[in-house]
Amino acid sequence: MGTLLILMVLALLGGGAWAQGTGDLVQQGQKVYQDNCADCHRLNGKGLPGTFPAHDGNPFVAGPPGPVIATVLNGRKGNMGRMPTWKDKLDDRQIAAVISFIRQAWSNRAPAVTPAMVAAARSK
Repeated sequence: MGTLLILMVLALLGGGAWAQGTGDLVQQGQKVYQDNCADCHRLNGKGLPGTFPAHDGNPFVAGPPGPVIATVLNGRKGNMGRMPTWKDKLDDRQIAAVISFIRQAWSNRAPAVTPAMVAAARSK
């Protein structure tokens, strides 16, 4: 019984540390977003209709993280134009931070992305 209690306490403490780290990541991501993304996608995440897609309420942003990570790393060509590649301008933590921010900002409530996830995608 004592071992189970210790494991539960450690899990709670570890979860709190992860949540704090996630909060820091999202906060850093807000700054990265303001500095690099807001000119096109707007501070309010609404984008510019027909030109730059919205991040707020966008199922792509809130969906599986792999395609979002790939888009930020490698850029994208689409019907609305082109998004630049960020893999040579931002490090793994900055990319994880900005993606975590857009996945949790405005009306979005998707899980955060870790720098390790970005590093794995970058190495493919």
